[in-house]
Amino acid sequence: MPTYNAYVSGNDFKTGSVLSMAAKAVERSDTLSIEYPNNSHASGTVISASPNEIEVEINLQTWRLRPHAPSDGTVHNNLAGANASFWTVQTKV
Repeated sequence: MPTYNAYVSGNDFKTGSVLSMAAKAVERSDTLSIEYPNNSHASGTVISASPNEIEVEINLQTWRLRPHAPSDGTVHNNLAGANASFWTVQTKV
């Protein structure tokens, strides 16, 4: 399965964090490489994905992501490129 980079807006992956990802939609079983501004990273697996919600498992914890609006790359340190999509970490499942 493909691996996609997801860039976190802060040094923690927590409720309220914003991620930027390449515009290509992730699918179930894809791998997310979670990249932090302090050059650390983690790996996650997509459990389910739709245009309105992504569930990803990171370190045995499942997190729900929802589309973030507005998608302003200058505010959220967009490292994913010009066609990035932005997602907000909603909650642990």
